[in-house]
Amino acid sequence: MKGKILLSLGLVLLFLFSTIDAEAQRRNKYRKRKNKNKSISRYHGGAVGGKFRPYSFLSGNVNALNYYGDLAPVNKAASTDISFTQPGFGVNVGYKFSPYASVRAGFNYGRLKGDDISSDPAETQAYPRYLRNLSFRNDIKEFHMGFEIFLLPNYGGPNIRPPFNVYLFVGGAVFHHEPKGLVPDMDYTTGGTEVAPSAGEWVKLRKLGTEGQFLDGSDVKKYSPFQLSIPLAIGATFRLPGPFDVGLELGYRYLFTDYVDDVSTNYVPFDQFDDPLARIMSDRSAEPVAAWSGIDRSGVKIASSTMSDGVEYYSSVDLGGGRDDTGEGIRGNSKDNDMMFMTTLKLIWIVGKTGSSAKFR
Repeated sequence: MKGKILLSLGLVLLFLFSTIDAEAQRRNKYRKRKNKNKSISRYHGGAVGGKFRPYSFLSGNVNALNYYGDLAPVNKAASTDISFTQPGFGVNVGYKFSPYASVRAGFNYGRLKGDDISSDPAETQAYPRYLRNLSFRNDIKEFHMGFEIFLLPNYGGPNIRPPFNVYLFVGGAVFHHEPKGLVPDMDYTTGGTEVAPSAGEWVKLRKLGTEGQFLDGSDVKKYSPFQLSIPLAIGATFRLPGPFDVGLELGYRYLFTDYVDDVSTNYVPFDQFDDPLARIMSDRSAEPVAAWSGIDRSGVKIASSTMSDGVEYYSSVDLGGGRDDTGEGIRGNSKDNDMMFMTTLKLIWIVGKTGSSAKFR
């Protein structure tokens, strides 16, 4: 009998303990659900409230570059030839340190291109540029660093990123450039009867000093292949499944140089050049075809003059701003620096654990 009583008491105590444990679990689940509902009630612009968790990210970019400068179709700040858009690529690494901002650094590579043949000879503003017939290409290697400022905050961290966001990017950059020109087959500055040095090759224009940078007594300063710029951009990001976003960025580069195209100041009289290749690449107005496209220019009127060295030199009539009796004249506009525009499509990888997220509403 005593054993049965003890067994019954044990069963009762086991039942009581089980009931108490079940009630505790029920209350714990209710408390978690209540906290989750409170968290969701603090929803802000696509991000669930809570403690912000910083995270890092990497991206790979496909870029498109456009050039604005002295060799644009017309003399306007926004003038460019879309057909000269050149491809590029880049990589970025960044750290989102607040709900509203990230710091980002990256490298971009791409090519710029400009050609006076894109100027319409039928337009008054464009005609002098068409006569000038200069062209270039320039491979840009850029390292930049700056801040992304987002329109919508992300309070919770990487796993509850907004499905869509807009940001502004501002920073600083250093880039390496080296403008090059395609040498014509003949020396048309002396009439086109002699083969040009390095004919058919792409040569570095900076090292030639096409505006007299290496001449004794010249007031035109040499320019460095390393330059600074200020990148400004607006971008948008779209969340993809898993730890990925896709982004589109439209970026403008304010450059601190006017020599991305190797054109800025005035022509140098032909007889002052010691290097015949520098003379040929400084004035290409007498060439019968455009260097890159091969478009016929035989209708351009050519004039000749004998200079102090006794040589007869040729250039187009009414060239650019016109050469005066000494052979000088306006080659470019030194008052405005060159500009660059970069369109970027990027795939962004969120580094670290992203986990499950609250459903978008």
